[in-house]
Amino acid sequence: MAAYQPAMQILALLAALFLLISPSFEEPFPAAPTIKQWVDRMKDELVTLAKTGSGVDQFAEIYMKKKDMYTVKQNNAQELVERAAQDIDRLLNNRSKALWRLVKEAESLQKQHQWQDDLGENEITYYNAKDGFKNNNNETDSIRNRMSEDPAFRRNVSYEYSAVHIPTDIYEGSTIILNELNWTAALDETFRKNREEDPSLLWQVFGSATGLARYYPGSPWVKENDTPKIDLYDVRRRPWYIQGAASPKDML
Repeated sequence: MAAYQPAMQILALLAALFLLISPSFEEPFPAAPTIKQWVDRMKDELVTLAKTGSGVDQFAEIYMKKKDMYTVKQNNAQELVERAAQDIDRLLNNRSKALWRLVKEAESLQKQHQWQDDLGENEITYYNAKDGFKNNNNETDSIRNRMSEDPAFRRNVSYEYSAVHIPTDIYEGSTIILNELNWTAALDETFRKNREEDPSLLWQVFGSATGLARYYPGSPWVKENDTPKIDLYDVRRRPWYIQGAASPKDML
């Protein structure tokens, strides 16, 4: 409450000043020395308020008590800005390279893929982010045992596999979904290579026009102990997917 007291005093002073200079006030307009006195008082009150709110005096006191623990160095502002710009440029270049590597690989794999009308569900093995590994129970237990808590993601992940998310209203056993599961499985190698090139990469996601999303590293769609909710996620409704699908294809 003490921090707000100067502020209340300033408000009271402003209110009094407004009343004094109001055109309807019968007394003559305040003389210049009087106004200067008010301004000086407001200045002092504002300085006091700033010091109280920011704690600058306390910081100074702490520094003086423990100044032997600190070193003061002069920085070159231009050098700092240039270094930050270089770091940002390097980061964006790495992200761009990873993106283009994934794009080229996806295009190549899709062209090489031989469409199979009779592809069965039991012929495709993949990690379903909502249900675990499909069609291979031993593999399900295996990947779950190899998942570990990652501080960057704050959840269990596996860098050996990607995970697949299929919208709730899409039939997982349809021919087009099974074919896409088949050829996109090879993207795992590119995911891993991107991470080796740039360990700071987090999620890598491939989204398909059918709604299938394959993301890396593999991780359960719902974290453990989270309250189950209706899954309404569809990669085709994500802003980045919509922008990519709607933009001219000769642009990144």
